Amino acid sequence: MKRRTLGIVVVVVLLVVAAIGGGLWAFGRLSFLDSYGSQYDYSVRISADEQISNVTILVPLPVANNSSPIGDTVESREYLVPETWTYDVVETQYGPMLRVRADEIPAEPTYHRAVVENDRLVRWEQIPEREYSRNDSDTLRVEHDAVDLNADATVNRSIDTRSPEGAEPLFHPRANSQRVPCEWPREDDETRCYSYDTMLFLQYDGPETTNVSVNVELYGTNSWWVGGWNYNEYSDRIHAYDIPADRQGWVVVDGELQTGAGNYPRNPPQ
Repeated sequence: MKRRTLGIVVVVVLLVVAAIGGGLWAFGRLSFLDSYGSQYDYSVRISADEQISNVTILVPLPVANNSSPIGDTVESREYLVPETWTYDVVETQYGPMLRVRADEIPAEPTYHRAVVENDRLVRWEQIPEREYSRNDSDTLRVEHDAVDLNADATVNRSIDTRSPEGAEPLFHPRANSQRVPCEWPREDDETRCYSYDTMLFLQYDGPETTNVSVNVELYGTNSWWVGGWNYNEYSDRIHAYDIPADRQGWVVVDGELQTGAGNYPRNPPQ
């Protein structure tokens, strides 16, 4: 009897453990599916170390199938952008690009005051320096070491972050692509890194000693919550630092593609 009783207890314990384990798995799977999301994030940062005017700059957009849906969603943090800046998507000999134009890009700080309507911040208007106070939270000093433009777009499917070439938006044009050792953040079994050549267009008036820097980045990311936030992603980056004033027009610059960063769950949503 004792042996039989012990056997029954063992079976019951195993069933309870199995039920708890199954419940935890189901709960984790539900949390995984409910929180799973996929998104592209695109950003452009442009800076000059001296004031320039009559500015036109064209930078690559993420392109897939000869179009760039992300270009339609470009948004700017307008209180950081000089009032004379405009941007649009144009067709070039190298495909669709984002065109940024400005009467001038100031190198000196500018000052702004919050405009509030119906208890809501609607914009920041530029003011003279004398009206700015560091103790007044309704006024703002902006250092123009860089100006940012940003866009993001969500998709209702998993992004192919291991092999985005041919499947996901990437910067174009691309030439001389080759695999290189990864430097950021580290290389593991999934991560692959590549270098390539691409194009920017620069045109402006300014001192011959001016240097312009242009940084363009794209991230395609899948993320989810199971015991904490998890993710995998690919990133496409263009970093062109200190382009001298005598290199205007179309300029060849370096691009970097990293794929397979992060961790990969079993059976992700399709």
